[in-house]
Amino acid sequence: MSTTTLVFSGRMHRPNRHGFTVAELITVTAIVGILASIALPLARFGLRRQKEAELLQHLKKITWAIDQYHDLRTSGVIKEPPSLGQGPYPKTLEELTKPIELIDGKKLRLLTVRDLIDPMTGRSEWRTVSNTDDPDSSSSNDDNVWDVHSKSTAPALDGKTHYNEW
Repeated sequence: MSTTTLVFSGRMHRPNRHGFTVAELITVTAIVGILASIALPLARFGLRRQKEAELLQHLKKITWAIDQYHDLRTSGVIKEPPSLGQGPYPKTLEELTKPIELIDGKKLRLLTVRDLIDPMTGRSEWRTVSNTDDPDSSSSNDDNVWDVHSKSTAPALDGKTHYNEW
């Protein structure tokens, strides 16, 4: 009697598959959609928080420049005296971007034009407050620049204030 041994390679022959099934595509699309719905609000929040930080930085820089301008005017180290009726504060914010000539011949620039761009509006427009303004009024008499606020009326991330109140 003869015995025959069959060798099984353990491999079944399947046709070559290329691509994805519809179920796989739907699953991947659903996962990407869920991740995007989580990531987009986080990205917007991060961008808004960054703009708030830039706004605070610009406000600090502008108020510092106004204070420096005031100190220079009152100490008498500026070569050219202020224009009639102006007082020790700048007439406009743009005045802070121009070189100021000191008595010793040096020139000093307190701000750059880029410093005057409001991150919330993207424009070089600010609501200015004069030192002679009525504290209860929301408009300025434009005598000089004593303080600045953003013109953006959007609510801040704290939920209590608006950017034009900063």
